[in-house]
Amino acid sequence: MGQTIEAPQPGFATRALAGTIRRVKRVLLYFIVQPTLRLEEGLAARPDVVHAGPQSPRRIEIVARSVEVEGLHRPVPGFPRSMPSILSCARNTTASFKEIDDNPADPLASMDDDARSELEAFMRSVGVDTFGYTSVPRNLVFEGKAVLHSNAIVLTMEMDRKRMDTSPSPDSAVMVMETYDRLGIIANRIARYLREHGYSAQAGHPLDGLTLYPPLAQAAGLGWLGMHGLLITPEFGPRVRVAAVFTSIEDLPDTATDEHAWIADFCRECVKCVRQCPPDAIRTEPIRFESGRVSCVDPERCLPYFVRNNGCSICIAVCPFHQRDYTWLQQRWARHGERAAKLRADPPQGFPEHLRKPPVA
Repeated sequence: MGQTIEAPQPGFATRALAGTIRRVKRVLLYFIVQPTLRLEEGLAARPDVVHAGPQSPRRIEIVARSVEVEGLHRPVPGFPRSMPSILSCARNTTASFKEIDDNPADPLASMDDDARSELEAFMRSVGVDTFGYTSVPRNLVFEGKAVLHSNAIVLTMEMDRKRMDTSPSPDSAVMVMETYDRLGIIANRIARYLREHGYSAQAGHPLDGLTLYPPLAQAAGLGWLGMHGLLITPEFGPRVRVAAVFTSIEDLPDTATDEHAWIADFCRECVKCVRQCPPDAIRTEPIRFESGRVSCVDPERCLPYFVRNNGCSICIAVCPFHQRDYTWLQQRWARHGERAAKLRADPPQGFPEHLRKPPVA
């Protein structure tokens, strides 16, 4: 008879670390995730806010789902280094809601050119890389959520290029969380600046925000959506995180543009992110969700792999817009103008038409 070989039992250190991870997950759930959800519910219960629309998507609860994913009771490289940023994100998300009470009782609704120039200089000085202005389509507010105002200042911050090149790695995961944290702090600073100058404002944190940020940023003219569902910008490709500040200012300039729409045609030909996505979460044929929204990304395939593999980010690392200069790619694409025009006029059957259309209000 063959001898039965038992699987090796985990050592004391491994069991102790698994217990620590379980305790940390409980702390994150009960002291960070659930209180934040209650603050969001309180805002959504107000009658004077911008509520979700009939086709609003359901938010992917990244933090909550990360806590709930099974199989994480094991060492997660980089996790201890990320904890300061995670806790700071939690503090600043809480502040973004509680500081709404600091808004002036009778806020200003107009901002002249000089005041806007000063605001823009301030945003650059605190570390915003690019920004734009747009109204907030209700269908981009997540289902069951709300934002304070229908006017948005959309902000982007570049993620470190060299560290992104290591994705998926502990170092890239730490860097992404650090970027979330810095941009969240900056969004709060901009909201406070606006309050000090007589305006009402609400900071939208980049991590688990209240709106779908990539199409909101596209509406603000900051770039275009790629097949991987991320914003592709001329300055940094998809290597950005996005946040917003919702404000009472009603005469912000319209920065919308379709000059980046060619990106969608490029994505049709490239599909590099589709081929190299480990969990096959990116499709060439879009998925239609219950809300009516369409996307090439299947979150049920993406998120578990994302959580277990250092935040993945392979779709960013392999994207030509991360690896190459935007203008260089645009010039090469222009050489294929006749072919591009044919694609626009007669796109291949089954290809996601929504990629070259701006978000619908």
